[in-house]
Amino acid sequence: MRANGTFTPDTKDSSSGRLGRPRRPEEQAAADNGKVTFAISQRELDAKTSVLSVEGELDLAAAPKLKWALADVLDAGCTQLVLDLSLLTFIDSTALGVLVGAHRSMSAGARMGIACSHPDVLNIFELTGLDSTFDMFSTFDDALAYARGGAVAAD
Repeated sequence: MRANGTFTPDTKDSSSGRLGRPRRPEEQAAADNGKVTFAISQRELDAKTSVLSVEGELDLAAAPKLKWALADVLDAGCTQLVLDLSLLTFIDSTALGVLVGAHRSMSAGARMGIACSHPDVLNIFELTGLDSTFDMFSTFDDALAYARGGAVAAD
């Protein structure tokens, strides 16, 4: 906003081709080195068990992709879900809302184990109190054992 009270939009960022602030040097380096900003993959281990692996930054732009992937898995009748967030580096409130919605829509008796070890991501779950809502584990194997009905204690 200018001193006279008028708003001047940011100019186009030539390095990214988008409107907004220019990328910070580390953002530009990540883009130039081909680092994954966001990726999601799904695999079925058996008729009841699915794994969704999420990598990169789970933010407002990526949350709908997660929502669709979760809906597809749950609509297919999955009752044992592992959400592998071990390669996730950031999660925002929109994505947390997607997880809460998916958790609430799971059928009775269905189980979802979340594998997460990144300290920044874990901190967001703790700050929001959602670490007590979800069954979270530091390893994929523990999350899988829980989802399959094992008696693994949550971290």
